Amino acid sequence: MGTETATAPFLTIAPTQRELGGLGYGNARTRTSIVGIGRVAGEQVAALLDAAPCRLLVSLGYAGALESHLHPGDLVVANAYLHGASAPVPGALHTTRAAMLLRQAGISALEGPVLTVDEPLLSPRAKRRAFYGSGALVVDMEGRWIAEEATSRGVPLIGIRAVLDEAHYPLPSFIATIVADEGRQEWAHALRAMSHPSAVRSFLPLALKSRGASRALQTAVQSILPELARQL
Repeated sequence: MGTETATAPFLTIAPTQRELGGLGYGNARTRTSIVGIGRVAGEQVAALLDAAPCRLLVSLGYAGALESHLHPGDLVVANAYLHGASAPVPGALHTTRAAMLLRQAGISALEGPVLTVDEPLLSPRAKRRAFYGSGALVVDMEGRWIAEEATSRGVPLIGIRAVLDEAHYPLPSFIATIVADEGRQEWAHALRAMSHPSAVRSFLPLALKSRGASRALQTAVQSILPELARQL
């Protein structure tokens, strides 16, 4: 990593490369990193922030919809990070500014709480229970752990989640295998699951949803990072 990238004011992170909003290895504005799926993401963020502090952390990723009106590609800017019965970690003051910049760019973006879970919610029933139990708009597996590390270090965090699957959409069981492996061999697990007819039927729709969510994250990055850089 070059000096210019190391001194960038932003650190932009995502669980996987596909969720990084089209960013490469960074530039004068932001350095980037893939932090993995689940609790390991918090550990990676802690190490990154301790090694090279930044002025703003931008966290990108996919999420499952819990609110029934959300569709693939819709964006949620987190204003609180939830996990179980623990007290919420509030979003940074930059959250409202980021949502406003997205809307000014003609992008539909909601502010709302994000629920972080330890296991993926595969069924519509599980998503409904999570919604009524938490009031969160979307569910992910990293947001809370990232927020805890950023907050403990006094680093403002903007968390942007693009909806991947609707509240009524059942996810294929191989998603749990991918998560358990922390996303390291995502395509290998998916291809292995193709021996089951039900997985074949669900793979293509999920791939199309993933493409739409990735485009939404890329549009968000292109819309807000330049303006935030000017403000900082």
